[in-house]
Amino acid sequence: MQLGKYISDLLYHHDQVILPGFGAFSTRYVPAKFIPEKKIVESPTKVAEFSPEPSTGSTPLIAYMAEKEGRSIDWINDFLKKLVKEIVTSIESGNKVEFEYLGVFQLDADGLLQFIPDPKVNYLKEDTGLSQVKAPEQKEMEADIKPPPVSPAKEKATIPEAEPPAAAKKTIKKQKEKTEYTHTNTPDPMKITMPKLPPALKWLAYVIIPLLVILIILFLNFNFFFGEGGLFRTGERPVVELPPAEPTPPAITETPVEPPAEVVETEPVEVANPLPAEPEPVAAPAKPEPGRKTYYIVVGSFRNERNAIRLAENLRNQGAHQAQVFMRTPSDFHRVCYAFYYDLAEAEAAKARIPAEFREIAWILHR
Repeated sequence: MQLGKYISDLLYHHDQVILPGFGAFSTRYVPAKFIPEKKIVESPTKVAEFSPEPSTGSTPLIAYMAEKEGRSIDWINDFLKKLVKEIVTSIESGNKVEFEYLGVFQLDADGLLQFIPDPKVNYLKEDTGLSQVKAPEQKEMEADIKPPPVSPAKEKATIPEAEPPAAAKKTIKKQKEKTEYTHTNTPDPMKITMPKLPPALKWLAYVIIPLLVILIILFLNFNFFFGEGGLFRTGERPVVELPPAEPTPPAITETPVEPPAEVVETEPVEVANPLPAEPEPVAAPAKPEPGRKTYYIVVGSFRNERNAIRLAENLRNQGAHQAQVFMRTPSDFHRVCYAFYYDLAEAEAAKARIPAEFREIAWILHR
């Protein structure tokens, strides 16, 4: 029996699926993230989670398995008790237990129960289909910086030179100072220089484009600024005069007229604008008998109670007289049933006859 596949199928439509005696399965949203080591961007997903804490409330697992396996509710309950006992014993012995389409259970280094979800399963219905995006490789820039040229050492003059005049000494001293402190400007390869815009493009960017935007706004809102009663319209504005109220007609007093000896049939007088007939109120749905086993055909679950009430009213208007909002789940969802029965076979037969739009999503809940 594929227990993991049944739980995984139900997690697409339910916030929580409880395995009696073991724990509760739910889903967790994982946003898109960038992995620097692999240089990829992963799309958002929704993965399975497990809580070993005891959970209260109904679970669709038992009814779903009974429907898929063609077994009774009591048989499924007994089977799950035995299966959970075997799973717990195997995990406590140090073995790994794999749930197909769901994940793996094992004990960590501290002896605590650990659940590793299957990364291939994504429970996000609104998945955009974004695949992994690989970041482009960046080429390393090698700085080709050459050292400034070094002037060769001047050879010492062995022959004594003639001493220049005082004016020549000053010019030679200035030339030496310039040569000592001059250096070549090497371009920095890491510095980003923005290209200079030509004057025509600057004029277009700073003057022409803003004027065009202003003209387009004035053209689209011409009546608001310059139309009749506009913001910039000068002169006196016309005064709107209301028509005088119509005088109330004097009361007409009718004088009784004696009917003639012969009765004359008169045509029925047509009444102008007849009042619409009030819709007949929909009768409230019947409630199941308290303390009796009841099988509900569930066709919807809504977090907003108004949506659940609206669906139940629409179903009653279509002929499902027992349609009603019959319970509120621990996760704050309001369930809507199409009808309820006291026999499982009768409920399964009725489920096969409901409209096709609800037949695929409907399931039977035993309370």
